[in-house]
Amino acid sequence: MASQRSYVADLLRLAGPVALARLGIIGMGLADVIVVGQLAPDELPHQALGWAPTAVFLVTAIGLLQGVQVLAARAMGGGNLQGAGVALRRGLMLALFAGVVSAAAMWAAGKATFTVFGIGEELAAPSTPVMQVLALSIPLHLLYVAGTYFLEAIKKPGISTAVMWAANIVNLLLNLWWVPEHGAIGSAWATVAARVFLAGVLLLCIFLLRDGVALGVRSARGATGPSYAALLAVGIAAGVSQLVEAGAFSAMTVIAGRIGPQVVAAYQILLNLMAFVFMIALGLSTATAVLVSEAVGRSAAKDATRAGWTGIGLNALAMLICAAGIVAFAPQIGRAYTADTTLAALIASLMWVCALALHPDGAQVVAASALRARGDNWFPTWSHIFAYAAVMPVLGYWLAEREGMGVAGLLFAIVWASVASALVLLLRWRALTK
Repeated sequence: MASQRSYVADLLRLAGPVALARLGIIGMGLADVIVVGQLAPDELPHQALGWAPTAVFLVTAIGLLQGVQVLAARAMGGGNLQGAGVALRRGLMLALFAGVVSAAAMWAAGKATFTVFGIGEELAAPSTPVMQVLALSIPLHLLYVAGTYFLEAIKKPGISTAVMWAANIVNLLLNLWWVPEHGAIGSAWATVAARVFLAGVLLLCIFLLRDGVALGVRSARGATGPSYAALLAVGIAAGVSQLVEAGAFSAMTVIAGRIGPQVVAAYQILLNLMAFVFMIALGLSTATAVLVSEAVGRSAAKDATRAGWTGIGLNALAMLICAAGIVAFAPQIGRAYTADTTLAALIASLMWVCALALHPDGAQVVAASALRARGDNWFPTWSHIFAYAAVMPVLGYWLAEREGMGVAGLLFAIVWASVASALVLLLRWRALTK
């Protein structure tokens, strides 16, 4: 019977390509950090600060587009194939609008983005052009995200995965070409060029889909699907949640910048490592959201519950394996990130704290996605505000700056905020699915 089905195989089949695509997103950032860390290590703080505001705008807008994934999957579950295409087209318009507004805001703010938070002129001045170049990549990346959400909803995630890793090759080659001469800003231009490739190739692949007409991609005549209001009903809640979380992590980067260049460089590297592993959890959360949404579209509440718990369980297993790997290979990971031996030793000594954060951080994103797919849009947002806006920055400031713990203080703040978020969201999911 449908209500007794196991979702392990379905989740792994969908989560594998999705996780690979998400790892590809971080892979670009990983290549940027490693190439700059090896070829221009003195510019790592400029790169870290340039990415901090970029990440806030980018991640917020990615959350805003989550309605494309949820409602396209729901349309597919309800048998309205062309409704998925409607969700895509409207999602692309939202992506373009959000991307242009974000880039314009970052250019308008300029150096004040950093100086208003107490970052010194010696760091703010060289970080500003890096930020402004990275801002140009936001609209391009959001077009890719909207297309990817659509492909995941129709269970064709392999296309976006292949395109993402091809773009990674473009990004790495351009980094190796431009960073030796231009440093962090050369890496930023490599990101822009790679995302031109990323968005253009993915949208072409979607347009050429064999079943593009049936899905309403090439022909929208007479199609009905999610309205902009419906997309935003899901997306605004997710966007606010992402804004809070990304803003809080960027605030932690600012705290690191107030302490000194070595601290901000170490924090950037460790955060990049955690983000790389987090993409596995994000892949599982995406697969969970698609399967829960599809079950909701079929009015199969027991299937939705089973899919959610399966995603939560698989995430726990995956994060524990990753945590063990990070602890086991801490010195090697540190040396791979930077040629600065002092910095490499510092980050290696703190890998165990990163490992502690992986499971709760992954659990909270899977639980939040399952709740939103079930229609509980705003509870995860309030949970994220509590954990990542109220708890994490305050605790990070107190431990890192006031107590003098530096990078370790920032990492422990991430651990406890993630534990708080995961606990609240898992209890909510349990209460709703009894």
